[in-house]
Amino acid sequence: MVWALFGIAAVLALVLERISSRRRTVQKRQRRLKALEQIRLLRLLLEQVQRHRGLCFGVMAGESSLESQRWKVEAQVNHCLEAVAVHEGSLFWYTAWHPVVPIWEEIGAQRQHHASAEAVLQLHHRMADHLINTIEALGNRHDLLCLGALAPQPQGMWLELLKNTELLGRARAVGTGIAARRQNSALQHQELQRLREQINSQCYQPLARLCTEPLLRLSMEKPVRAAEESLDSLLAAVDLLLQSRDKPGLPSNRYFNIATQAISAKLAIVDLLLDRLQAPGALAFR
Repeated sequence: MVWALFGIAAVLALVLERISSRRRTVQKRQRRLKALEQIRLLRLLLEQVQRHRGLCFGVMAGESSLESQRWKVEAQVNHCLEAVAVHEGSLFWYTAWHPVVPIWEEIGAQRQHHASAEAVLQLHHRMADHLINTIEALGNRHDLLCLGALAPQPQGMWLELLKNTELLGRARAVGTGIAARRQNSALQHQELQRLREQINSQCYQPLARLCTEPLLRLSMEKPVRAAEESLDSLLAAVDLLLQSRDKPGLPSNRYFNIATQAISAKLAIVDLLLDRLQAPGALAFR
């Protein structure tokens, strides 16, 4: 009788442990899904901030035709910030997030007080950096990069690709200023040349790695090709600006659109990888 009771107790303990383990797994998945939702919102905010930076620098460099686009994107940034505000309670734990809204407010204040284009550009850089750092902290905390392994896994390459968009975004802003003529200085040319070298050395490699992964090759082939072609077009446009010096060989709005296409192609792949992580079962056992 005693042994029977011990057996029943052992079975009950095992059942309860399995139920508890299952509950922990479900809770972990729910936290990861919430983190993915936050990452998507922050990624949208980053995209609009990067776009606003390019338009703003172009306008402040003398290209008034970009102002209507800048105004619309400014509204998009504010809309994204309102959406992200719903998650303010959990984002508060990430120190990189704290300066984001104050920097955006400072950007508006500096523009109203007619600060230099370079000063406003640097504020945009800081805001973008803080957003990327917040996203990276979310990814690390919820194991959305390594996915249970010791090194980042292919699906976790979304962060590397997202970081690459910041190189492209900076090149878009600086190049738009150069094409608008008023920011066509030797210093800006040096910065654009530096960015061109970084883009060439860093932005193609992760695309190539995606195409070598058996589980990703088929779904990534076309998006990767599109991204590579758009990078080629952007670098050609950068070279044209750098070679033309006193008389930029591209209109600023044309250059802005070429750079935007390259960024959008990268972001499309980021979204595909995030979709894979969010698919049913993708996070269940990690």
